[in-house]
Amino acid sequence: MDTVLPLLLIFVIALLTKNNLLAAAAAIVFFLKLMRLTRFFPLVQVRGIEAGLLLLTVALLIPFANGEVTLKELIHSIFSPLGMLAIVGGLLGAYLNSQGLDFLAVQPSIIPGVLLGVMVSVSFFGGVSVGPIMAAGIAALLAKLFLR
Repeated sequence: MDTVLPLLLIFVIALLTKNNLLAAAAAIVFFLKLMRLTRFFPLVQVRGIEAGLLLLTVALLIPFANGEVTLKELIHSIFSPLGMLAIVGGLLGAYLNSQGLDFLAVQPSIIPGVLLGVMVSVSFFGGVSVGPIMAAGIAALLAKLFLR
């Protein structure tokens, strides 16, 4: 019961805060635990992030397949001032995400804070629940700046 209570709490809070992605994730993990399918935990833990990133990347590439972004627009965009800023944003984002994954691996105790921050952002500030890894990366950066 000790291991499922936090999942139920996260599920209920996610529902109350209309964070459907987190509610679904908590329900899936709760179901796996309830059905004693914990042998799948390591697989989901290791490959889940990769699968999620794959689907996110596929979604981002759809405008190319739809013809919404042409090769000419792509080349023009990359070399425009906004395109250069987007490249810098991509570099920073990827770096912070790597820091977030590393930080979560060595400090899993930050997970409740990251989830709480994401839930508050989704509920009150129009945030989108795709950023727990980025949130952990920002937390890692803040920890390096303020806790040393």
